[in-house]
Amino acid sequence: MATRNLSLLIALLVVWDSVSISQSALQISPAILKQVRKLHARCVNQTGADDVMLHQAQKDRVMLHDPAFKCFLHCMFDMFGLMDSQNVMHIESLNEVLPEEYHDKINELVGKCGTKQGKDGCEIAYETVKCYLEVNRPFIMDEIIAMIG
Repeated sequence: MATRNLSLLIALLVVWDSVSISQSALQISPAILKQVRKLHARCVNQTGADDVMLHQAQKDRVMLHDPAFKCFLHCMFDMFGLMDSQNVMHIESLNEVLPEEYHDKINELVGKCGTKQGKDGCEIAYETVKCYLEVNRPFIMDEIIAMIG
């Protein structure tokens, strides 16, 4: 269970791995951040995503409409168990590690977005994250990303 919770906590970084991260009251331990960096590098290598483009997207707070970026998102979600082998998203699992005040917002994302359709897991991950941002961009950008910064 502790490993699952650690994976879910790390998965918060997946919510939008490529946006600017600001300071927050809740800080993630350096050990977890080191693991996230390793997994980030692994997904970059597996998908051919351009790390320079990922960092620029993070700085600009934009989503890339790039096939490798889409597969990078899929890779990260898959590694953290937030997307199953049938390419169904399970971000409601984040409720296990997030404070209770976030549960309604996570549940809203699940209720309004579910798992978006796409031709493959990469497209599904991308379209679903795009929906999350459309439903509650301030929550994703300002609360989740700030919390994990």
